[in-house]
Amino acid sequence: MIRKFILIIFIFAGINAIADDVTFRMSAPEVVAIGEQFSLTLTLNAKGEDLRMPEIPNFDILMGPSQSSSRSFSIVNGRTTQSVEYSYTFVLRGQAEGTYTISPATIKSKGNIYQSNSVKIKVIKGRQPASTGRAQPNNRENEDNNNETTTASAEELFIRYETDKQNVYKGEMITATFKLYSQVGLSVIDQTLPSFEGFWTQDIDIPQADQTRTREAVDGIIYNVYTLQKKILIPQQTGTLYIEPAEMVFNVQKRVARQSIFDDFFGSYQNVRTSAKSKRITINVKELPSPPSGFNGAVGKFSLASSIDKTSITANEALTIDVTITGNGNLKHINPINFNFPADFEVYDPQTSYNFKASDAGIIGNTRFEQVVIPRYAGDFTIPAQNFVYFDPATKQYKTLTTKQFDVHVEKGSDDQNATVISSMTKENVRFLGKDIRFIKQKNLKLRSANSILYGTLPFYLSYAGSLLAFILLVLLQQKRLRENADIALMRNKKASKMARKHLKAASTCVKKNNKDDFFDALLKAFWGYLSDKLTIPVSELNRDNARATLSRHSVKEETIDAFIELVDKCEMARYAPAAVTDDIHTLYKEGERLINQFEKQIRKKAI
Repeated sequence: MIRKFILIIFIFAGINAIADDVTFRMSAPEVVAIGEQFSLTLTLNAKGEDLRMPEIPNFDILMGPSQSSSRSFSIVNGRTTQSVEYSYTFVLRGQAEGTYTISPATIKSKGNIYQSNSVKIKVIKGRQPASTGRAQPNNRENEDNNNETTTASAEELFIRYETDKQNVYKGEMITATFKLYSQVGLSVIDQTLPSFEGFWTQDIDIPQADQTRTREAVDGIIYNVYTLQKKILIPQQTGTLYIEPAEMVFNVQKRVARQSIFDDFFGSYQNVRTSAKSKRITINVKELPSPPSGFNGAVGKFSLASSIDKTSITANEALTIDVTITGNGNLKHINPINFNFPADFEVYDPQTSYNFKASDAGIIGNTRFEQVVIPRYAGDFTIPAQNFVYFDPATKQYKTLTTKQFDVHVEKGSDDQNATVISSMTKENVRFLGKDIRFIKQKNLKLRSANSILYGTLPFYLSYAGSLLAFILLVLLQQKRLRENADIALMRNKKASKMARKHLKAASTCVKKNNKDDFFDALLKAFWGYLSDKLTIPVSELNRDNARATLSRHSVKEETIDAFIELVDKCEMARYAPAAVTDDIHTLYKEGERLINQFEKQIRKKAI
């Protein structure tokens, strides 16, 4: 009991209380329809009292505030932290069209008064989407009188690629966003995304908050919106470029007509295969104005810093010039600056490193060039300043930045430094071999008579025969390897399990890091890559339907196939609607590992 008591004391002693910074925030949907009920929530990360709400005109307050709280603990590196959250929820209803701002609320906590943010809510008239059809009960009378089938209308479900610009200069950044608009429950079956021919692309990491659904109004209809992809596009050629349509195939849940009295209470739904396609986008790319001397393709807004690590050295010693270009633009396409070095300098190719992040604001970061040079003779030398020219699309003008001029004093080196070997392009790896005469070995050596010969002796014939046998064995092994390599299907079949284990290992790493985004991608790659190699089907042709049919032909058990399809559906849903998948990724990983093992056993039995 004493030991347990001491342990409890240490645990609570290690708990860090909530940060002194108290946060109080207000949240509500961005858009609602007239008469629609919605929640206005105020959240505080500390215990509060005396909540004071502002006047809320143009909205009916139907309920509130209802209070709730949640508490969570986490242990990282032996350090225990806790967080607490108190919520106050009101249920409101919009009265008339318009855009309204709800002023901040105030609350008292820890003896201080805190004020929340304000929220802006757009109230629209709203309308329901037109349905393309309604499913009918499966009976003879309806089959004779009505042939309607259930589909999702274009107003209930559509996808859209959007760009922030459609008229740009060559090398100017474009932000492209791929969104799914839906009013129905769905799961993703298949997708075809644009190839972005003519563009250099960079993916934008989508924050978790943006991946969950938001609400937007389109033509008076309110949709749940999911951001599926964001990219930075940089056109590499002039003229008219196109972003080809994206296409997705879904299983959509649709309510069917009432077939019995119980449907009024429980409802009746069926899954319908529905496709959606985005529009083709045209991008007009203009040629840059006639550039000045020194321009090497940099487009954006930049600053420049230059430095040299030493200005006084001895001959044959390396020095490094560092140039860093920082800003927002096509940092990956900036070429190194060409300095005019003195003739007595040995010059090595510059090393380039990139450090940037892609966001809605563009590609922001820096490109760094490190160049190593080695003066071979003593003297005073000058490395002249050089211009860096870039085009600023915001001002439609070229701008020039200039490096520093570097003056270097080189002293004569010692006699034992005349021989120098450069093993790489960086100063750290410049080393000296020293004197070129090596010491003569002084230990006793075993000598043999110059008249003795190996030819014609037993060791000679044995070595000759052994070499011949080894050559024949190598030829046979090579022929066997060539035959196996010629059978591509056989090679892919043999490596299927190995490749699947590789992707599963990546998924396992994501489980340890609790990286859900990359976990679902790795798990899907493991499944589709394995089936493609094992069943000799191109990945581009694999989908749920032909995977099921092919696995059935290979005598895979139905329960294994059903479990595979269910897991793939969860992974696809998690990629596009993360909030809809609540399964623990460790459990999903174990299930994926089990299914791969089942496939390997059952497909192999069929082959035998």
